Amino acid sequence: MVKKIIFSLLAVIIQSAAFANFNDVLIANIEYDWINKNALEKESIISEVHDIMFENPITQRNDLKSLFSDRLKDKNYKENYYAASAGFKEYKGNNISAFYFKRFKNIYMYAIQDKKDITKNFYYDALGNLKYVDFIDGDYPDYPYSAIQYRISGKPVSAIYYVSKDCQYLFKPNGEFEGVWFKHKLYNGRNKVILTRTTY
Repeated sequence: MVKKIIFSLLAVIIQSAAFANFNDVLIANIEYDWINKNALEKESIISEVHDIMFENPITQRNDLKSLFSDRLKDKNYKENYYAASAGFKEYKGNNISAFYFKRFKNIYMYAIQDKKDITKNFYYDALGNLKYVDFIDGDYPDYPYSAIQYRISGKPVSAIYYVSKDCQYLFKPNGEFEGVWFKHKLYNGRNKVILTRTTY
């Protein structure tokens, strides 16, 4: 009788712990199964990630041009452009990546991250003009971490929660859920592919 009571109590405690960590387990699961989750599970994950991302509202920033006045023009844009085009991942103390138009081989934008300050990414057009800045929060490059992207004008563009290299949750700056990236594809809440990318 005593053993049955103890086992019953243990079962209740284990179930309670499982329910307490339900969302954490789903979010942390890097094996992609978004399309197999039911609507309730999806809403639960979205709600939890939303609370993490929007603990503080994302608002317009009017200080970016002054804050990054020395970066508004990439002084080495020709070198960086060609390095990114050639597929370099690192160049002169920076991490570097390229963004391509789908049908063309030339890049339209490249991103630079100073290895001495990995909390920010700077996105430049082909002529070296600064267009966007990412502010990274968390234990980057370890997962999970988050990033808020702004236009250089200070207008927020997006908020992304990075669960893993393969999986990220994307929100608009107002908190509206846009979708889940899995590798090359962005899925909405109804499992429809709404965007693909070539930079994964």
